[in-house]
Amino acid sequence: MEVEAPRYPPSHPDRDLECQETLDSVMRDILDQANQKGWGTVEIMNGMEIVLKHLRLAYAEDPDPEEDPELEDLIDKALDQSSDA
Repeated sequence: MEVEAPRYPPSHPDRDLECQETLDSVMRDILDQANQKGWGTVEIMNGMEIVLKHLRLAYAEDPDPEEDPELEDLIDKALDQSSDA
């Protein structure tokens, strides 16, 4: 699972699409690995959505990734909240 470097400069109109295509491949790999470990596809996607929401909130509060919570902490928090629902 490897993220490719962008081919286009930030101002290029297709850069967002290229980013989506790159992330699609990576996220499919994550789904596949988690499925193989016994997680259901829907619960994986739900967890990914919650983690992404937490990452977006953390970035909005402090765009410096050095000070953001560790990804593992965000995943744990997301799983706790989804089990409470």
